[in-house]
Amino acid sequence: MIALTKMRAVVRVLCLLLVPTVAHAERRMTIVGDVMDTRARWTADGTRIITEATIQTPDGDVVVSQLGGSVGGLGMRTFPGPELLQRGMQVSLDARADHDLSQREHISVDGVRVTGALPGFVRTGPTEAGKYLFWESGCVFVTVDIAGTNQVNGDNEFDTVDAAIAEWNTNVASCSFMQLQQTARLASEVGRDNRNLIKFRDTSWCRPATKDDPARCYSPSAAGITTAVFVDDATSDRDGEIVDADIELNGADFAITNDGQTSGTSSCRSEISNTLTHELGHLLGLEHPCLAGGDPPREDGDGNPVPACSETTDPEILEATMYNFQDCGETKKASLSPDDIDAICQIYPTEQDPGVCAPVGKEDGCCSSSSSPVPSTLLLALGLLFGLGARRRR
Repeated sequence: MIALTKMRAVVRVLCLLLVPTVAHAERRMTIVGDVMDTRARWTADGTRIITEATIQTPDGDVVVSQLGGSVGGLGMRTFPGPELLQRGMQVSLDARADHDLSQREHISVDGVRVTGALPGFVRTGPTEAGKYLFWESGCVFVTVDIAGTNQVNGDNEFDTVDAAIAEWNTNVASCSFMQLQQTARLASEVGRDNRNLIKFRDTSWCRPATKDDPARCYSPSAAGITTAVFVDDATSDRDGEIVDADIELNGADFAITNDGQTSGTSSCRSEISNTLTHELGHLLGLEHPCLAGGDPPREDGDGNPVPACSETTDPEILEATMYNFQDCGETKKASLSPDDIDAICQIYPTEQDPGVCAPVGKEDGCCSSSSSPVPSTLLLALGLLFGLGARRRR
């Protein structure tokens, strides 16, 4: 996922400090404490997983919720996105009180900073068993929302989507079986529906509210975000298999641009080709090549510790399409680097071609369903299907 980075960091030190936001009539707050319990659930319409956590603070227990989690053998995460809360974490949370469509109040988590861990806490991998994510089929079908974007003339954005898909398909064809396939464009919304959607958001950088969950808004520094649903079941041989992945592009905080042309008014431009090519890497199962602030430790494909973005000058990292950050108006990520190509060829090598190219079915036998100014740089959030952070991460 690609994100635009906001350069100003705000440090909050008060527990449950409420800051009213007049525009949305919502209460902003910082919550500092220990995660004592978590519970994940599917929303009533079955399109998203929500994790509710009990935070023990000096002023009493507070129940918060965030987008993502694992239920019934399926996991869901957003890339980029805040760290998923787990029992044993000591955290400082940026949160807000908001309402679902039934007017019930929820305290939604917008940002997570892990400050420590209670004794015995162990960080886990992408699945409960630490399995890296992957697609089972020899191809991945993607669908573009028919509305496109109003910030680009005519239907030019669709041609650029085609080009971004072709960039991946063409460059990995000699060493990998994996190919991206497009289905007919249609009007749709993101969510777990076995349709891998590419959606432009021109006005609101939020996943809409449902009957029993409020709108889930993303970091305004993210130019793009990828959300994946995957099998999260240590007893299954399908552990880590992706069953749904959606890409969203931010036209609310950035000017969505096609070849430098846009009707968007933001001072920071996000080129479709640059942002989308990065997000498609997340959809395929790739993570950012360096760690932004708050990221958990990771290893690269060679088993080496992934360095902090602030501490690396390695051109293979800085020039990769999957690098966490991008500059306003940047276009270089539209062309894959050797590192990006090698990653797909190692995950999906030609000799392991399953010989099947099919979309994930509805009934696939898989488990039960069920305030700073715009920064001068774009942050692309990537990471094994997920999306961009602060500073210059993409």
